[in-house]
Amino acid sequence: MSKSRKFTISLFLLISLGLFVIQVKAQEASELKSEMNSSLKEAIQAQKEADKWSQEKASLVSRIRQVKTRLKWHKYQNEKYEAYIQNEKKTISELKEKKAQMKRLRMRLEPYLSKVVKDLDQFIQSDYSFLTQERKGRLKFLRKTMDDYHISLDEKMRRILEALQIEAKYGSTVEAKKATLNIDNKKMQVELLRIGRMARFYRSSDGQVGRWNEKKEKWVKLPSDYSRPIRRALDMANQKQTVKLVDLPIGGLE
Repeated sequence: MSKSRKFTISLFLLISLGLFVIQVKAQEASELKSEMNSSLKEAIQAQKEADKWSQEKASLVSRIRQVKTRLKWHKYQNEKYEAYIQNEKKTISELKEKKAQMKRLRMRLEPYLSKVVKDLDQFIQSDYSFLTQERKGRLKFLRKTMDDYHISLDEKMRRILEALQIEAKYGSTVEAKKATLNIDNKKMQVELLRIGRMARFYRSSDGQVGRWNEKKEKWVKLPSDYSRPIRRALDMANQKQTVKLVDLPIGGLE
């Protein structure tokens, strides 16, 4: 074989080998590029998933914080309501006890008020005689009140206290009024003077005076010397003159 043919064959083989190497390199480059693209896609997907998980994690952390906050609030509310419940139970217990006390008090008070009315009746009967009809009418009203089931115990007590206050005032009041008295079997127009529960006097238009005698239960005449003092006392009771000291036979004179 000639040298030129050998050279041609060698050149052909070299070119073929170069083309093969180039083809292999090109294939490797294409595969590398494909692998790189695939890796890049995987990396991008992984980053997206990481970002998504990060957002989910932040959302979960926020929800956990909210749940913890609500739990603390509910725990506080539960403790608070438990305190309320205990206080309400204590209040209910106290109210039940007060109700029982009021029931016991009512059982004692109503009989006591009835006794007060009875004692007041006896007191008026034994007291100095004045305003007889008015005082008897008040007692009748109180007895009717105590027998009325529909009247509350508070109202019964109020009426009795009011009657007691009126009776108490009689001891410190002065009263003057006109009346007709039967004295020595004669009817006489007079002015009556009541000084508390101590004494009652009368004075006629012609100056005759007298005093109620509790022991004898009748009017007895007084000396004419008392006519002026009694008239002055009547004027003071009627507010016709200023209050001054007067000498009246309050006690000791029969």
